[in-house]
Amino acid sequence: MMKKILIAATGASILAFGSIALAQWEAHPHLRAASDHISEAIAELKTANDGRKQYGGHRDTAEQLLHQAQAEIRAAAEFANSHH
Repeated sequence: MMKKILIAATGASILAFGSIALAQWEAHPHLRAASDHISEAIAELKTANDGRKQYGGHRDTAEQLLHQAQAEIRAAAEFANSHH
């Protein structure tokens, strides 16, 4: 049940930002694909955080690093868009 809620929430946020992000990603399908894969990985990590397992803080660090990677991918697309 929690996984379905998480997937629905992820989908809703993608739709909410979709129109803004579409122009950003239009010329960069590979960057968009990479960002989408990162979103999926973040969702899986959130699902793994079910309260029953301990990961020694490593799951949290991995999630933070994925968010950082996603920001860098977004910055790469913005840079490319502003220099063409």
